[in-house]
Amino acid sequence: MGALRGIGGARAGRRACAPAPAASRFTFVLAACAALVFLFPFGWMLSTALKPGSLVFADPPVWLTWPPAWHNFVEAWQSADFGRFTLNSLWVAGLTTVGTVLSSSLVGFAFATLPARGKRVWFGLLLATLMVPAWTTLIPSFLLFSRLGFTDSYVPLIVPAFCAPAIYVFLFRQAFRAMPTQLFDAAEVDGANPLLTYWYIALPMARQAAATVAVFAFIGAWSDFLNPLVYLRSMEKFTLALGLSFLSGPNFVRLHWQMAMSVVALLPVIALVFLTQRHFVRGVTIRGVNP
Repeated sequence: MGALRGIGGARAGRRACAPAPAASRFTFVLAACAALVFLFPFGWMLSTALKPGSLVFADPPVWLTWPPAWHNFVEAWQSADFGRFTLNSLWVAGLTTVGTVLSSSLVGFAFATLPARGKRVWFGLLLATLMVPAWTTLIPSFLLFSRLGFTDSYVPLIVPAFCAPAIYVFLFRQAFRAMPTQLFDAAEVDGANPLLTYWYIALPMARQAAATVAVFAFIGAWSDFLNPLVYLRSMEKFTLALGLSFLSGPNFVRLHWQMAMSVVALLPVIALVFLTQRHFVRGVTIRGVNP
C-alpha cells in the first residue's frame, strides 16, 4: 500500500509540475505573434522581389501579384557579375568561419584547462575588449594593413578571424569548463600533450559550441558590408553584400532587383541555420559564467 501511495504521489507531483493547458496555449499564441513580427520584413522583401517594378511603390501597397515576376531574379543576377560576388563571399565567409572556430577554441581551451599565473586577469582583459566599439579600431587597422600592402585583398577580411575574437573565446571556454576534467587527466596519463588533448578530445566534444560560433561567424562575414567597402577596390574582388550596391545609385533605385538579390543572399544563411539548429540551440546555453 505504501508503494502504491508513493506511485500515486509521484504522478500527482508530475501533474502539478506540468504547465496548465491555458498557459501553454497563451505561450504558443505569444510566440506565434512574435514570429509574425519578425517574419514581416522577410515577407515584404519576398513580395517586393516577386512583383514588377511598376508596383513596388504602389499606393495602396500590392502584396501579391500573379503571375510572380520571377524574371526579377534573372535580370538582377545578369545586371552585374553576381556569380563572382557570391563565390567571393563564400571564400571569405568560409575561411573566416574556419579561422574563428579554430583560433577561438584553442584559446578557450587554454583558458579553461591550462594552469598559468594570472590567467584570470588575462581573461578579464580579453573580455574587456568587448567594450571597445569595432569602428574605433577601423582607421588604425586600415593604416596597418595599408602599410603592409594588403589593401585590395582579402587578407584584412580573413586574418582578424584567426586572432580569436573575445566573445567566441568566452563561449568555448565555458563549453570546455563544463567537460569532465577526468578526460583530460586520462589523456595526460596516456602521454597526450595539451595540443593533442584539445584536437582529439576537447574539440569534438564541443561540437555544440563550435556550431554556434560557426553560425555567428559565417553570418557576420557573409553580411559584412563595411570592411569590404573599406579594403576592396577591384570589382572582381567584391563580395555579395558590396555587389548589391550596384543595384542602386544617386539617380535610380531598382528596389525589386535589390530584394531579389537579397533573397538569394539569405539562402545560404537559412540553409546553414537549419542544418546546425540542433547543435546551435544547445550551444547557446552557457553553463555558468564564473571567471
